[in-house]
Amino acid sequence: MAGDGGSPLRELRERARGPRKTITTFGPEPYDDLAPVLDRFDADLRHESLPIPEESGYLVVERDGEYLGAVPAAAFDELRDPSGGAPWDATAEASAYRELVGLLSGTAFEMDEKARLVATAREVEDRAWRTGRGSLYATFQSLSAFRSQVPMYEHLAGTTDLSVTVFGEPDWEPPAIDGVAVHRDETGEVTDFWVVAFDGAGDDDAKSALIAAEERPGTYAGVVTYDPGVVDEVTAHLDGVAASAP
Repeated sequence: MAGDGGSPLRELRERARGPRKTITTFGPEPYDDLAPVLDRFDADLRHESLPIPEESGYLVVERDGEYLGAVPAAAFDELRDPSGGAPWDATAEASAYRELVGLLSGTAFEMDEKARLVATAREVEDRAWRTGRGSLYATFQSLSAFRSQVPMYEHLAGTTDLSVTVFGEPDWEPPAIDGVAVHRDETGEVTDFWVVAFDGAGDDDAKSALIAAEERPGTYAGVVTYDPGVVDEVTAHLDGVAASAP
């Protein structure tokens, strides 16, 4: 995007990338229809055949041979078509994609489906919802893009002790929402990026952020990170922008 070549958010997105991870599926045959989902992440993909029913398969995420977690085949449908619903609407199955995103934190991704990117951002919002306090930040390319998210953010702020800060290019006037501060980004300093960040309410283990940018028309490149140092710098940068924005 224009004007973001030296952006702190671009630098933080690169710093958020961690060691390469491996995704291994286990089952009688490769789950070829998962490839369009898993290929979006910059990870090594493998399959190991096991003489088990297809529905008893699973996938495992590892880093340098260290087991990080698994997703059962019973939840693969949700990986193929993830829910973009609000955190409080999540069921065990509907949270499978968020679980995968969490296991792949620090892994770069490229996505050209807005719905899948929204579902990816839900992992950060879900952490904020479950914590119920602290500060949540979200950037939108324009405030009109925030329009469809108003009910969710209104519910987040109204039913928790979260403080929510939203940024967007001022092409629409959002309604006043208790607990939600809206800042108009006149310069595109942050709205060239899609950022959702949660400061963890002081708990390093709860801090998380999605940092993505539209590198090609309709295609976003980004990363979800749990690195507390990176998250702290993201939220500090957004606090600074908020302090100078109208």
